[in-house]
Amino acid sequence: MSSVTPVFTEYERRVVHEIAIHHVQPNAVQRILEAIGKPVGRLFAIARDSKNPALKGISDRVQGWVQEGLIKTVQAANRLTKAEDVMKRVEAMDIHVADLESMRYLPMSKLDHIADSFKTSNRLLLGAEGALLGSATTLAEGVPGAQLLIPSLILADVTASMTLLSRQTCLLASVYGFSPRSAENLPHVIAALAPHSDTSDEGYLAIKAAVVGSIRETSRFMAGTAGVLIDRHLLEKEAPQMIRLIAKVAERLGIAITQKELGILVPVAGAVLNGSINLAFQKVSHQTAKDYFRRLLLEDRYGDELVAVAISSEIAELSKKMRLPRD
Repeated sequence: MSSVTPVFTEYERRVVHEIAIHHVQPNAVQRILEAIGKPVGRLFAIARDSKNPALKGISDRVQGWVQEGLIKTVQAANRLTKAEDVMKRVEAMDIHVADLESMRYLPMSKLDHIADSFKTSNRLLLGAEGALLGSATTLAEGVPGAQLLIPSLILADVTASMTLLSRQTCLLASVYGFSPRSAENLPHVIAALAPHSDTSDEGYLAIKAAVVGSIRETSRFMAGTAGVLIDRHLLEKEAPQMIRLIAKVAERLGIAITQKELGILVPVAGAVLNGSINLAFQKVSHQTAKDYFRRLLLEDRYGDELVAVAISSEIAELSKKMRLPRD
């Protein structure tokens, strides 16, 4: 970390180093999300740069809908986020500040500690939401007439999860002294929630779509095989991937799988799968928003140029080390 200018405190140098590491070496979950999201992002880029007016128009409308959707989720999240919640958490840690804006003057180490203290509650909310609507979608597919509710359930799932992710970002903005209710901070909240430099958001939505497709395929299989003996041939040749996975796990545990057991396990699997996707993205979203507001706060303290040079130097040094041959 010797490349970081000495004007920063020791802890702030560590923060600059962490931001650079997260840029050069994103965690496994983020790499997966970005890899899955790249094809979707590439399609948007092709359409956006196209000379075909119709194609470009469609891309612009979709991007507009996405932007409008993000703004609405942030507005909804703001109704769920109260400055008092952050202030109470701060006071519980025996830290005294007058208001949210005064948070900017606290040491970065304390701000990081406060920000990370919200991790558990955010995980519980997002995990529970994903599990509840994942199981509801699974059950609806198997109930006659309830299939009509599935599009609404899918929309509710995506809307609820994005609103909870927006709430998490609003909380982090508040912790670092940038009130999400202030109009001048709204662009920062949106940028922290959906940075334009990567495609993890597209990856999240693509995975969500794949999970819903898997849940619906599994539920249709269950409905179509009601009263039919589920033997090895049926599992290996016709069963969806989720059913095969359940069967393999049950086989390892020495449990015989019947229609009754599958009827119980499939909704549970749908809940676990959808909830797990939410938890994975919550981890990425928390770190992304945290890095965004830490950088913004450093820029507020030291100026954009100094912070940009420090982070660029760290990224260059880390990239150089990664290219060096190992002994």
